[in-house]
Amino acid sequence: MNQQPTPMGFVWNAEAAELAKTAGSAGGISETGAYEGVIASAVYQFGKEGSQSQALELSLDSNGAKANYLRINYCGKDGAPTFGLGLVSSLLWACQVKDAQPMQQQTPEGIVWTNPALVGKKVGLMLQKVLYTKNDGSDGYKFEVRHVFQPGTRKTYSEHAANEPAKVIDHLCETMKDKDERQQGGGTQMNRGWGQPQQPTHTGNVSRLAQNAGGNGAQQQSEPAWDDDIPF
Repeated sequence: MNQQPTPMGFVWNAEAAELAKTAGSAGGISETGAYEGVIASAVYQFGKEGSQSQALELSLDSNGAKANYLRINYCGKDGAPTFGLGLVSSLLWACQVKDAQPMQQQTPEGIVWTNPALVGKKVGLMLQKVLYTKNDGSDGYKFEVRHVFQPGTRKTYSEHAANEPAKVIDHLCETMKDKDERQQGGGTQMNRGWGQPQQPTHTGNVSRLAQNAGGNGAQQQSEPAWDDDIPF
């Protein structure tokens, strides 16, 4: 049985400020929607079978519409920082948190590492909807964090640091689409997590969370399989 490493703490400083400027700048990023809300939970996830990867898994409550399993992978299999560390640094700035240290918490499933300094803080997230094939062959979906912005102003940290107007998030909302990673021959229906299963669609900038923000009896998307190779 692998012993879990001590997760990384995060500090807002000059280095974090530089990393935050790089958030969202990787090529090939596509967005599904921009959401402002409150971080409901922040839990660390670790790689398995010798992998040294680490990720911060968030839950976002956006005016009653929730998105779970929002993973930011900030350490790769070799333990080296990834592009996701820039997203975490941007998260600190947007939440106005200068020091966010890990803490162990007892849960019904056992002891987990959490980051309580981020819980309850307001943040803006650009989420991309990713369609994938479940182990049973059916279609599923998950959301991935592709950018972080300041709630209210919609500015990214790069725009804030350069004293530029907020343009990046609006541009991504207009141009980015869902990402389809489903295997050929998989199922044809996808449980969107906010009501009945529906056929997967590719409507680009139409927000699935926004469409269902006022719905009742909404169900959360199922937890996707751990993937510590998500490029950021």
